[in-house]
Amino acid sequence: MHELSLAQNLLDIVCRAAEENGLQRITVVSVVGGELGGIVLDALQFGFEVTKKGTVAEGAKLLYRELPALIRCNFCNHEFSWKAYGYTCPRCSHRGGEMFQGNEFYVEYIEGDGKEEGTNDTN
Repeated sequence: MHELSLAQNLLDIVCRAAEENGLQRITVVSVVGGELGGIVLDALQFGFEVTKKGTVAEGAKLLYRELPALIRCNFCNHEFSWKAYGYTCPRCSHRGGEMFQGNEFYVEYIEGDGKEEGTNDTN
């Protein structure tokens, strides 16, 4: 289950970003994954729930957006769905191309709360 290690790495990135940006609490973590990344969303959600306990992201909601796998034809530069057409361009019937989307996994954004007004951080 590689989703558990993905969740841990995700949490490390998010907690580091929270610290760098003065966030006391993370409320939303939005990630983007490509359809060919093999992410099992339920397993990723479970891994995130387990690993976030005791961190600034403990109450955070995980949002996931999947991007389709897209191919750019080497002959006519038409962009098309790999799932629908494979590597055969529907415009010019040329076979082959560059997959430019569909394998990614990254943090799109995080939301959270900063230091509350009136607190003193001189300690």
